[in-house]
Amino acid sequence: MAPEKDHYRFEIEDGVGVITLNRPDRLNAMNWDLSVDLVQLLRDLRLRDEVRSIVLTGAGRGFCSGGDAEWLSGSAERGIPGLSENRLERYQRKTPAGPLAELTKMIVEVEKPVIAALHGPVMGAGLAYALACDRRFGDETTRMSAAMVRLGFAPDCGITYFLPRITRLSTALMMVETGRILEADECFKEGLIDELVPKGQSVPVAMEYARTLARGPSVAVDLARRFVHKSLTSTLDEMLDYEAVAATMSAHTRDAEEGTRAFVEKRKPEFKGY
Repeated sequence: MAPEKDHYRFEIEDGVGVITLNRPDRLNAMNWDLSVDLVQLLRDLRLRDEVRSIVLTGAGRGFCSGGDAEWLSGSAERGIPGLSENRLERYQRKTPAGPLAELTKMIVEVEKPVIAALHGPVMGAGLAYALACDRRFGDETTRMSAAMVRLGFAPDCGITYFLPRITRLSTALMMVETGRILEADECFKEGLIDELVPKGQSVPVAMEYARTLARGPSVAVDLARRFVHKSLTSTLDEMLDYEAVAATMSAHTRDAEEGTRAFVEKRKPEFKGY
């Protein structure tokens, strides 16, 4: 069990690591310290074999309302480029969004399925993190917005990468240009939510899906996930080569042996994740 931080909670259940953003009084708004801790947590989880899938959710009335307004205003102790005179670390000078943007990368690079359980506001950076997940379960209270433009900011944290890949180009452009808030039914219609569930049910439904993945052949699942992401910037010839490598790697697992034997014996396989 990882050390629990006040601003997030982490627990493991049936092979599923559950990360809960825990700043409910601020609608789980992201600040520098929270994003640093979540990046480190995901780095750790990448190497922890007992965690085979991950659910990301938020405590209280929403998933994540975006960047913390106090920090974004430039009034916090942590500096922000262009909005405060506080000295910036070398790391932040090279990557102004710092760990907030790095968290989007780590949701992909944790190399395990990450499932978003959404409710209430999913806005700004929170929208980016939800879009970076493998699948999104949202309840009927979910509301999504690329909210940066509403504050005068250009979009960040990977929103412009994921939006046009998940929804229509015209919808992506509308969202980043206007910051319009989409209600749950419209989010579902536009493909931003994969499954729309009754109020309060996003976590249970996401957990059941994550448990299904955790019970599967984890090496094959993780490689499949890796190469789907790889395909977004690769040619067909490259993907055929990558897939051949993945097939060879997974063929050496105990689960591949079990899966083929179970198929021949006409029974359900018992995968172990290695």
